[in-house]
Amino acid sequence: MKTTSERHYFSADPTEPVDSFTCQEAYTGIETRTCEQLLQQLVPGVSLHESERKTSDVQEDSVERRRGHRKRGARSMGCRPFVTACNNLLRETEPYYAESTHAERKRKFRRVGEILADLKAHGRISTTSPKKLTESDIGEFVRWLKENVDATTGAHYLKFLDEILQSVGNNVVTRLKVKRRNLLPKVSAKSIRTIPADSLEALLSGDYCLDDNWWNSVGRTAIILCSHSGLRPSELRLAKLKDLDLSRMEITVSCPKGMKRWTNGTEASPVMNGCELVLEAYLKKRDEMLREAGIDEHEALFPFRSQNGKVGYWSSAMWSKLKCQLELASGIRFRWKDFRPTFAQKCKDGGANIESVSKAMRHKDTKTTEAYYARIRSESAFSDVRAAWQVRKSLPQPIAIPSD
Repeated sequence: MKTTSERHYFSADPTEPVDSFTCQEAYTGIETRTCEQLLQQLVPGVSLHESERKTSDVQEDSVERRRGHRKRGARSMGCRPFVTACNNLLRETEPYYAESTHAERKRKFRRVGEILADLKAHGRISTTSPKKLTESDIGEFVRWLKENVDATTGAHYLKFLDEILQSVGNNVVTRLKVKRRNLLPKVSAKSIRTIPADSLEALLSGDYCLDDNWWNSVGRTAIILCSHSGLRPSELRLAKLKDLDLSRMEITVSCPKGMKRWTNGTEASPVMNGCELVLEAYLKKRDEMLREAGIDEHEALFPFRSQNGKVGYWSSAMWSKLKCQLELASGIRFRWKDFRPTFAQKCKDGGANIESVSKAMRHKDTKTTEAYYARIRSESAFSDVRAAWQVRKSLPQPIAIPSD
């Protein structure tokens, strides 16, 4: 007779072993029946997996009951909460911005974080956590902006900080704007930055040369085309050969700013007269370079040939490197984007009305053109006013002050 300890493990009644199977026999596998078959014999209609699932559910319910009314705390943002908030915001908004704009936003967020870290290091604010910044902390941030940057830059930094705080549910900047309407001085119109006339003439003259012949051709042609069309740097760098129409002296901007958002890349910009011969000579050199590279044709207007022989578009980094070499060779510092306002201001100074300049710049209205690219100069405005004053002969003449 088997003892109680030898009775079957799965038996519902310890006094009645099932088919005289012992616990030892069930685990050593002496019998050929599986655990599944044995469970079916004990509890008909229930599988082993279902039994395990029910046991798991019971355990989870028990854990939930033990937790009871305990409230889970807010998820921590780590040891660098400002960086975490910025990364989360950048990740969420990345699909809605162009790659260059996304990179610019990342740089601005980093700069705002550096300002906050500096303020905390000097004891002017209590924390850099976006969730914990208070009105006094924002006040110190605004005071730093007033002391160190202009009104336009300060307004941008405050806007980026507000966006970060809003993403974590902190509306402190919005509340301050309601209480104190003018946190920063009003933004005044900034002066338009153009390339001085003597520097532009020296760049266009070509009295300099780069070591690489192809880079020299691309650099000098890019300067001439920029100054004669007002294209943005990326629009010129990514221009296609088919975009340039020398017969009409126009260039289609196939890769404009805001592509597939507010423009479709079909607008054209005029190319001013006087650069036809330079462009024709460049196109011949371009064909020679492609033949040397073993390529019949390439779509880029300014193809880039790498050291391994591959031909493609110029990257933004290599385009900047080309500018640096042009600066060293010519001795003149400039920015690619300064050619655009230089072109617009030159057209305005030449007598073109602001509507025509705005159309050539592909702006929707003249507000953007006047704010950032071209305005009437003071001397021109004063001259026009004096001329208009002389026409109005019906105006009363000033009365001479009698002498004593």
